[in-house]
Amino acid sequence: MFPRMTRERYLSDSELEAFMRAVRERRHVHQPRDHALFALLANTGIRPSEALALTRADLHLGGSEPLMRVRRKRRPHAPAPITELVLNANVAKLLRRHVKGMERSVRVFAMTKRQSERLFHYYRNKAGITHGCKLYGLRHTAGMRMVRHTRDLRLVQAIMGHQRLRATSVYLQSDPNTLRRAFAATGTVL
Repeated sequence: MFPRMTRERYLSDSELEAFMRAVRERRHVHQPRDHALFALLANTGIRPSEALALTRADLHLGGSEPLMRVRRKRRPHAPAPITELVLNANVAKLLRRHVKGMERSVRVFAMTKRQSERLFHYYRNKAGITHGCKLYGLRHTAGMRMVRHTRDLRLVQAIMGHQRLRATSVYLQSDPNTLRRAFAATGTVL
């Protein structure tokens, strides 16, 4: 039996859109940083600690294929984790805007984990999301979306940096809207 992903641990597509809208609409000096951070987490599925550890040197945003080097812990007897991830064009654009003029040794998101969690809660409340999703829920949201779009659990395992497939299998659970669409797509046989 697969472990369950409870509803409080991730954002639905509509909640994610409302959350990102709240981030985009805020008029604040740190809005570009916040937008880049949360878009990165929601689109790549990297851990918040991995995002906060990024330096300007880890981002290769030029060229046709923007890349990000992620520092992940290497576990003994585990397959080598993917350490370079291709960034989607929109996320790369947000990161370019945020890191413009930064030195290579500077951390991209100069904040603590606690500060990033508080920011997440601020935007979550601003978006009207009432369940208790936490910052790490953006990783779960990305994992759910990747499984839904690729249908390849091994690929998602490699991208997410999971040691065991069982850890990735929590993303197999479908939300009710996905189940309704799948049932409607099967059609009716008379």
